[in-house]
Amino acid sequence: MIFNNKNSSSIIIDPAEAGNIIDLLKKKKLKLDYIFITHHHSDHTSGVLDLFKEYPEVQIFTPSELNSLSINKISDGNKIITSLNEFEILSAPGHTLDHIVLCDHNNNFLFVGDVLFRLGCGRVFEGTFKQMQNSLQKILDLSDEMTVYCGHEYTINNLKFLEHIFNKNDILEHSKKQISEDLSASGRSIPFNLGEEKRCNPFLNQGCEMALEFRKKTKYSDSEFFKYLREKKDNF
Repeated sequence: MIFNNKNSSSIIIDPAEAGNIIDLLKKKKLKLDYIFITHHHSDHTSGVLDLFKEYPEVQIFTPSELNSLSINKISDGNKIITSLNEFEILSAPGHTLDHIVLCDHNNNFLFVGDVLFRLGCGRVFEGTFKQMQNSLQKILDLSDEMTVYCGHEYTINNLKFLEHIFNKNDILEHSKKQISEDLSASGRSIPFNLGEEKRCNPFLNQGCEMALEFRKKTKYSDSEFFKYLREKKDNF
């Protein structure tokens, strides 16, 4: 949720359910002005209809049709100005063909749905490995200062996978310490810093130190390495 107490405005992104969101909005005395959807999977959209029933004036922005509701369809390159911020829409197919990410350059917020996770990336369900790799490249090209919000908390499993593939090393030990501190402080490892992720996530950056050392032995190209890594993770 993004909100502003001064004008009581709020934005919800990928509501999986409605009850807790409605309770929080009422507790904070906020109105729901906007819903943004990154992709059509039900664990990112199931709360939309009930939120619409409670807040019928809400504007819904989504890359694909949704429950026969009146929507604002968004696509690559769109710039959406809200009462709280401005989002640039980046097309990011791979996990699904309709997937987009929301980039708030002014506040350095990045909402990536299921494209990128801390120390990992999403499964390739509808698109191709190359599409997913290209989508991650778009994220890789963004500012290191971005704070990343993803759709699921898979960090510990992702860390275990990287330790399995690359063995324990200084980069992963540093990440493990940071993750432990985040979990101790807030109970979660999300959000996370994009600059740090570029250094330690080989799904995102096939040119990071860990990836390059591995690829020297295997002679994998960027695309071969990404496909290898994603297929290994699918069966981990």
